[in-house]
Amino acid sequence: MKKKLLFLSLMVGSLTVYSADQKQASPAQKEVTAATEDIAGLPRIMAEDEDEEREKKEQVFMIVEKKAEFPGGHKKLMEYLRGNIKYPEQALAKSIEGKVYVKFTVKKDGSIDDVKIIRSTDSLLDEEAIRVVKNMPKWIPGQTRGKDVNSSITLPVTFFLPDSTATNEVKK
Repeated sequence: MKKKLLFLSLMVGSLTVYSADQKQASPAQKEVTAATEDIAGLPRIMAEDEDEEREKKEQVFMIVEKKAEFPGGHKKLMEYLRGNIKYPEQALAKSIEGKVYVKFTVKKDGSIDDVKIIRSTDSLLDEEAIRVVKNMPKWIPGQTRGKDVNSSITLPVTFFLPDSTATNEVKK
């Protein structure tokens, strides 16, 4: 019986607190609050819809039906890299060599975007690899379902010194 009375008094106390909160705000204040909540909620919903649309437009595909391609193909890409990479002098002086993996997006229009290093050898080599990739000419974009799409590319860029074993391995 005491438990029932205690429960009943807690319920009555809760209702009293709830009704006191309701009485503190005037009807005009309640309307303003409701209107503000509606107005504040509206742009948020619209912004979410716009974000979804932008995400669809800006989606980057990891797997595509037709891969993005450097103009002229792989052979021309290698020629571009050999002709444009300038071995950093500090890296030469320190005999730093290695392979840097650069990830970037080929956009629908063929431009290069979002260039970043995903596997580094040394910051000197990283900087040069980023510079060269950012300066690439437009690519032929990847395609899915017959439409040009943004696609992700990972490109290994190898830096090796003329007298290193890496040079001998490449020549074989």
